Amino acid sequence: MPVVISPQHDELYERLVRSGAVVLREDDAVHQDIRPARIGLLNLMPAATMEVTENQWLRYISNTVLQIEPVLLKFDNDTRERNGASRKEILKRYTSFSEGSADGLDALIVTGDNLELRKLDDTQTPQALPFEEITYGPALKEIIDWAREHVFSTIYSCLASHFALNHLHGIERTIANEKVFGVFEHEVTKYTRSPITQGMDDVLSAPHARWGDMASSDLTEADVQVLADNRETGWLLASDENNNGGLDLYMQGHPEYDKYDLHGEFLRDWENGQRMPLGYYDSNNPAALPRMTWANDARALHANWISTLYKHFSGNSSS
Repeated sequence: MPVVISPQHDELYERLVRSGAVVLREDDAVHQDIRPARIGLLNLMPAATMEVTENQWLRYISNTVLQIEPVLLKFDNDTRERNGASRKEILKRYTSFSEGSADGLDALIVTGDNLELRKLDDTQTPQALPFEEITYGPALKEIIDWAREHVFSTIYSCLASHFALNHLHGIERTIANEKVFGVFEHEVTKYTRSPITQGMDDVLSAPHARWGDMASSDLTEADVQVLADNRETGWLLASDENNNGGLDLYMQGHPEYDKYDLHGEFLRDWENGQRMPLGYYDSNNPAALPRMTWANDARALHANWISTLYKHFSGNSSS
């Protein structure tokens, strides 16, 4: 929760604000009447992992300074609800985007999806599924454009980050010959003043499970700030300014993952030649237990994101 500072400590208040702390003046705290923040979750994951994905994202944003009203979102006229579709039943409890956004969204999270590659024989070189062949692509573009104007901050995760960066900045995605798979360390960009990495360690640990990549240099050339990067496996976090006075955040990795998620992916795909996830098992032995080394970094990251939202929200919210 926020630190409450009495009027005689204005200098302390200003200093804490500059340091990235969440601070309220005592008078504001006494009269505070802030509604819950409406945070949309546009869940693009396959049916088998939709509920797990809900749990992961909502868990991380729940242990923060704001009361959160999650809004589970689907596309208007969502093709994933067609007869026989695997996600039809789950999506019945989701709200169409036009309805869910009618009262406004303070923030938005767009998850990844398992749609990086064309379905090819195992012997063929991995090829990207073009963004224009994603059935919900046109609807997703409309939501991205709307969010840039009306949402203070949006997180785009994994495939959604590549899709959004391509749509907004024309950055091209490449596909690796081998999946980027494991837990990797990322150097926080030196001298960055981004509130997203405020007070975090200089090295962030996070899982990756992707074929796609966008070069850090391409992001920089497009005025997208890379916040945490690994020279060999690629960036973890990047951000740019939107048109609503806030920052949008792109996550190429999966800080939200649970301890056994990479293990499950490995067991699912190892018969197809998937190599063991790097930096994940004790002694790099898949018979050993996985090691979770990124939870604290993930908590700090999501807390910082909510903190930036809170500072905007507390000054602009109506009860």
